[in-house]
Amino acid sequence: METQMYGTKEEQENAIRYYDKLSVIYDYISNWYYKKARNYAIKELQLKNGQTVLNVPCGTGVNFKYFNEYLNNSGLIIGIDLSSGMLDKAKQKIEKNGWTNIETELNDATKIDRNWLDYRNEQITVDAVFCDLGLSGLPEWRKIIDNMISILKPNGRIVILDWYLEKPSLRGNFVKWIGKGEVDRPIYQYLETKVSNFKVDDSFNYGGVFVASGSKPE
Repeated sequence: METQMYGTKEEQENAIRYYDKLSVIYDYISNWYYKKARNYAIKELQLKNGQTVLNVPCGTGVNFKYFNEYLNNSGLIIGIDLSSGMLDKAKQKIEKNGWTNIETELNDATKIDRNWLDYRNEQITVDAVFCDLGLSGLPEWRKIIDNMISILKPNGRIVILDWYLEKPSLRGNFVKWIGKGEVDRPIYQYLETKVSNFKVDDSFNYGGVFVASGSKPE
């Protein structure tokens, strides 16, 4: 039976407190360890000037500068996260860099769906979604993938960067301890059944870290 992280209110509150604390050092870990995979993943989004990209979860906003390299500071970047500590760091980056095309929101990833988009009361077309190291820890991860695809425009891009280690190992246990998530969820295998032009590269970080991408079918 699959372990459901943050399945109870208490578990979720504990996880949020953990990530609030982790936000202090998250950039040092993320920028170094996931840099190659992140560069590849964001390239797979195929962003162009004026487009809208949704980043769930966005963490400390480490991806924002990469998005803007492709968007040339145009369009719209929406960052969603459940940790106020992570979002505080993201807001600091926005202010420091003078970015005017980024919005952040404290919210649960399971709540980001078509109703959420309609409630914003804006004429927004979501061109791309990036799920960065979140689905291995969030509950109802299949529902989140389904919701992200539902938000996308036809032929819009979804890219997931995360862990997959099928067999139990010391490395897997360490990653689970650090990230408070699961490493054996068939995330990219599920994505493959939902998108067209599916592609996966699971060679990053000596194997274990994957980048999977696809397009919303018309």
